[in-house]
Amino acid sequence: MRMGIPIHITGLNEFIPDIPDGTLILVEGSIDPIASIFVQQLANVATEHKDSVSYITSRTNEEVTEMVRFHHKDPPSFTVVEDPSYLHWKDYLKLNSLLVIDSFSYLVLDKSMLEVRQMLQEFLRMSRQLEAIVLLTMEQGMLDPKIEITVAHLADGIFHFMTRDTSVGVAHLIRIPKWVTGTSFDENIYYKFDGRRINVDLRARVR
Repeated sequence: MRMGIPIHITGLNEFIPDIPDGTLILVEGSIDPIASIFVQQLANVATEHKDSVSYITSRTNEEVTEMVRFHHKDPPSFTVVEDPSYLHWKDYLKLNSLLVIDSFSYLVLDKSMLEVRQMLQEFLRMSRQLEAIVLLTMEQGMLDPKIEITVAHLADGIFHFMTRDTSVGVAHLIRIPKWVTGTSFDENIYYKFDGRRINVDLRARVR
């Protein structure tokens, strides 16, 4: 029996142990690279569980390879694709596959609400049919608010990477406002980023 993609971040996996098959997951962040680092880690793990792992990037193959080498020590074990044409993206969805689009918000900047909605509806249909997973990254504020809300509405689950100013500096946290089980999590999941990896602070759940 397939198990989707396990999450190997201690602390976060207490909330979400894995990304289930047949789902479309949104990973929201700001302009920092943390959302990309997160989905790259999931893509590397997925190569052990999926027959096909494709990573469509708004950067170059060389930039992604360098980034993965820096944060994960090894080159990417997944296929990096430079393909800005959304008409081809669904071709990378196969039986028991993972499709990552990073950054989705940048790559659909010139697309209409109707085009984005139809694209996501097709991803949803195909992911369920093929027991595949689609991961989208999105920088908040890059797209029209109506499109951002539409993406969040259609997604099966959302990881929202946030920052918060505190008296001692910036705090980093993850919120999960929506998950595939039809639930949400009220907890603020605080984490530290040491420049290479995400480390959840198990002592600071809610502040």
